[in-house]
Amino acid sequence: MKKEIDLQVIYIEEGADLDAFSSAFGLTLINPDAKIIKPHALSPTVRLTINRFSEILKDKLLTKKDLKDQKIKKLYVVDTSNLKKILKLLDKNLDYGTEIVVYDHHPPKKLSGFNIKYNILKTGSATTIIVKELQKLKIEVKPEEATLLILGIYEDTGSFTYNITTPEDLKAAAFLLEKGAKLETIKTILERRIDEKQINIVQQLIENIQYFPVKNKKIIISVAYSKEYIPDISAHLHLIKPFQEVDAFFAIINASGKISIIGRSKSKEINVGKILSYLGGGGHYSAGSAMIKGMTTQEIKSYLENILIGEFYRDQKISNIMYRNVIKVKKSEKLKNITEIIKKVPVIFVINDEGKFEGIAITKVLRESLRHGVGDISIENFVIDNVVTFEEKMPVAEAEKYLINSSQDYFPVLKKGYPVGIVSRTYLLKVIHGQVFDFEKDIFITRERIKPKFLNYTERLRSQIPKDIYEELVKIGKLAKKLNFRAYLVGGIVRDIVMKRKNLDIDIIIEGDAIELCKKYAEEYNYKFHYFEEFMTAQIITDKGLKIDFATARKEIYEYPGAYPKVKKASLREDLYRRDFTINTLSIEITEDNFGTLIDYFNGLRDIKDKVIRILHQLSFIEDPVRILRAVRFAGRFGFKIGKLTERLLRLSVDEKLLLAAPTGRINSELTYIFNEDRATEIIALMNKYKILHQLIPEFVFDDKREEILNRLRDMIVTFEIFFKHKVDRVSNYLLSLMYHLPLEISYQILERYHFSNGKELFKKFFEIKYKFTKIPEKNSELYEMIKNIGKDLLVFLTSYLPVDVSERIIYILRKEEERKLLISGNDLKELGLKPSPEFRKILDEIFLKYIDGEIKNRKEALEYLKNKYKFKN
Repeated sequence: MKKEIDLQVIYIEEGADLDAFSSAFGLTLINPDAKIIKPHALSPTVRLTINRFSEILKDKLLTKKDLKDQKIKKLYVVDTSNLKKILKLLDKNLDYGTEIVVYDHHPPKKLSGFNIKYNILKTGSATTIIVKELQKLKIEVKPEEATLLILGIYEDTGSFTYNITTPEDLKAAAFLLEKGAKLETIKTILERRIDEKQINIVQQLIENIQYFPVKNKKIIISVAYSKEYIPDISAHLHLIKPFQEVDAFFAIINASGKISIIGRSKSKEINVGKILSYLGGGGHYSAGSAMIKGMTTQEIKSYLENILIGEFYRDQKISNIMYRNVIKVKKSEKLKNITEIIKKVPVIFVINDEGKFEGIAITKVLRESLRHGVGDISIENFVIDNVVTFEEKMPVAEAEKYLINSSQDYFPVLKKGYPVGIVSRTYLLKVIHGQVFDFEKDIFITRERIKPKFLNYTERLRSQIPKDIYEELVKIGKLAKKLNFRAYLVGGIVRDIVMKRKNLDIDIIIEGDAIELCKKYAEEYNYKFHYFEEFMTAQIITDKGLKIDFATARKEIYEYPGAYPKVKKASLREDLYRRDFTINTLSIEITEDNFGTLIDYFNGLRDIKDKVIRILHQLSFIEDPVRILRAVRFAGRFGFKIGKLTERLLRLSVDEKLLLAAPTGRINSELTYIFNEDRATEIIALMNKYKILHQLIPEFVFDDKREEILNRLRDMIVTFEIFFKHKVDRVSNYLLSLMYHLPLEISYQILERYHFSNGKELFKKFFEIKYKFTKIPEKNSELYEMIKNIGKDLLVFLTSYLPVDVSERIIYILRKEEERKLLISGNDLKELGLKPSPEFRKILDEIFLKYIDGEIKNRKEALEYLKNKYKFKN
């Protein structure tokens, strides 16, 4: 080695491909004093190449350890995705005098503060640039050297089949063939053989495909997991047919926390090299990669999706989509002075004397306050100042992340502290995601034109609901006719009447004025009555405690994009069109002159008959992402399938991560419904099928073990409720069955996010005791000592989680415990002549332990044992 001051090295990255290595070798021909720093991690083709060409590589390779503290005079960097990272790794070996030369076919991010010379040429292979330099300098290339060089060009251009191949690559290869490059050697080294581990990764990538359409482009993002790094996997991605059918794909591979991303693109509009540069990687428009530590797979996937949205919507600003006609009120203004204003909008902006934003006030709260006679209070007493606000120049893609972390429905837009507009959550979702769903629009328009069906359901109605409810409906129908209104039974109760299922949730729609009808009805029969004017809804509570909900048929009108919705009266049909699924759009008229007529506007009857869940319009899941959960809940509950178009849009909605933008309180309600369903496991299976659980729970995996636990949990819930008369906390148990694999602190975060904090205690106790069950005692009495102080809810999960034979023993013990009082009691001990004392408990416990171990089989043997041990007289 030369003097330290003359040290010249060529650096290639860890896991570098053959193109990088061939380029580095070519530089040793240009500068014989330069040595290649050999990476610790090598791709299989590079490893094979080093072995095959060991003779000509002799004295050309170093390791990073060989550098020690020596200063590098000249540093060559070839085919790199992250120049900044390399310079940081070599920091102690560099100084301001170090000359840095970069050869690359990817446009790198240029760095300041270094003496760097860039040699960049847009070719399919970096080796092509080196070969052109060899030709320019007229350096003689021997056949073995030509073969090693041409390998890099062949590999990176896919033997000249990739669309990144340029004429320069072909010219360079022709030159090397003229110099004697051996094609047989190329074939031997580049011949692809796929092993079992690589096959496993390919299979996972196929199973986990998620489509991420942006504008008119189709993109796939898929993930796979491995316990170890799988080299050269990118060479086999062509085996995945869906990858070849889209405009671009990203494969995310998690190898025990070290995550690599491989990106490929056919479209110049999707520059995967640039996209992956945001994640510390790089490449060119058609191929790129990145290596990441410190983030979960889901975090990376989410970040990648946000980058893609940002790339396509980077020019779209909040100011382009906001509603500008906002109402501003000074904080000193009295409530009584704005009575008309607060009827028009859901929120108002509160400003100071200078006109700057102070916060918002919810008009519903203001209206309620006025009703209670507090009109002389100033608005500042109602200000909510801890709200998320947007700047008008904020990119739409950046604003979306606030939807995930906030439950606000409206976001004020400011300019230097002054309010200039507002954006609703729903409209922002439509701007970002609506175009994805637009392709189904025409199909759903036809649904709006279906000819309604009318059927006589009077007898079905009479036979399926209790007599007292039927009589109430008759009375409501008579009053509706008298007021010249129309009244309809709607919602789940009508669906369940058709399906002959029990349901006593009474929802009534009024074409007319629901509040007026309810007032008169309550007065006439002396019933309790509540109403909510802003929602046009009311509730009656009868003298028997029956609750009946009423609503005026209504619709929401947006006068122009981004405007506040205005609630207006509407027809029954318009109201039902706002519902989630066709099976929930059925109604039965109860107006006196048409009582008992079932009305089907949207083929709900046919879908019930065909056992299909369908949405009504293409933006249904955008308007309410919680419908994703409702769709699988109804499908699982009834054993229905999800219609093809609805399924397609549901999958897209999941891929678009719409659930993360939904109010967490409503997700809590829907999950609570799901976990309390009799067919909860079937619904969870559907949630897994559509990757819903993967979105709600980080690093979620649905494997054979979890499936077994879920099925056993379903059975154990029934066992504990029937045999042990214990009302099981189904919600906490199912949550634990879905998250037992996560660290406790991560589970707590998820429970808090979705308002399931009541479940923390069960999780905590499980994590405290689960390691005690790694070794199970042989005797039932010893097992009883382990479980006797464990609550029933945790035992439900443990008997689902532990091996089947252990669970059966626990159930056996618990059933025997139920029989304990029949075996022997304190009265028996007194009859035998023993005086009451603390010893009673010890004696009874002793008998019970021997009973569950089979040493005592019945009451007779128990009494005999006591007589013999304690020498009682007969």
